[in-house]
Amino acid sequence: MYINFLLFFVIFSALSIYFCRTNNFIVDYKIEKHKRFSSKLKSNSIGGIFLIIFLFYEYIHVNQNVYLFLALFSLFSIGFLSDIKKLNSVSLRFFLQTILIIFFVNIIGLEIINTRIEYLDTILSNKIANIIFVSFCLMVLVNGSNFIDGLNGLLLKYFLLIYLLILFNFNETFYIETDFLINLILILSIILLFNLFGLIYMGDSGAYLLSIFSGIYLINFSFNNQHISPFFIIVLLWYPCFELLFSMIRRYITKSETYKPDTNHLHQLIYYFLKKSLDLKDSVIHFLTSLFINSFNLLVFIYAINFIYSSKMLILTIIVNIFTYISLYVFLKKNIKWKINK
Repeated sequence: MYINFLLFFVIFSALSIYFCRTNNFIVDYKIEKHKRFSSKLKSNSIGGIFLIIFLFYEYIHVNQNVYLFLALFSLFSIGFLSDIKKLNSVSLRFFLQTILIIFFVNIIGLEIINTRIEYLDTILSNKIANIIFVSFCLMVLVNGSNFIDGLNGLLLKYFLLIYLLILFNFNETFYIETDFLINLILILSIILLFNLFGLIYMGDSGAYLLSIFSGIYLINFSFNNQHISPFFIIVLLWYPCFELLFSMIRRYITKSETYKPDTNHLHQLIYYFLKKSLDLKDSVIHFLTSLFINSFNLLVFIYAINFIYSSKMLILTIIVNIFTYISLYVFLKKNIKWKINK
């Protein structure tokens, strides 16, 4: 598949981009403040469309896993309606996400059965409790991933690092679908290339789709390799998940609307700091910001790979990550002098 499908996908993507740009199809004019914090240029939010086509091929044509594809497509659809401005209510999107995720977690039998915390494992032995817990984890990941999708390449690079890490470190001795993983990495790399040139953006549809797929994939990966500590999966997903939880706490303390978008996320503060410190184009600042964040996460992943069986060391890693995040956030908030839109 590799060469023929790769060529087909590149050509299809290029033609799709040309069509969308010439016909103003799925254009994000960046009306909202949080979308204009680093760029006011309109963009085509079609990255999710490319990814859903690939997943359709894999789960309908190849693996024939209809229920899983429907789960992915349902979350993609919510994001797509948001991208075309037909579903603007944040609370309604959140409600639909919750209902659909709970429904499909039950339908596809997605489970977390081993957390290495005895009391929690006892609770999760109850089916309803397990469904609620898994759904909560996926909701945090989906919305946290959408939060970090504010700079070119940040979200795509983050999940690409995860899949590359799994491919190169678990290929021989652990249960993974190598061919599928290689295909996924190739597709995400193509989408990333177009994204870095500012030709396309993931949009809500792409962020929802990539994160819900990754959450399901990693839960199944943990289920199929239970000798690995489940905290290793938490390390892999810590950044988008903590971004959401931290943002909710921050907004509660500042008495801001919990789910209202703003420009005070960590990646935005780093962008502001670099923009103030360096006399470079916005596109370069985008690249440097995502490079800085993902370089840190890469170092964390490389360190964690040495302790995949040690829950204590992985928990310590998570604590260090959270401390680093909060410390950097506080430092940037104190040292950025110009006004940040709230």
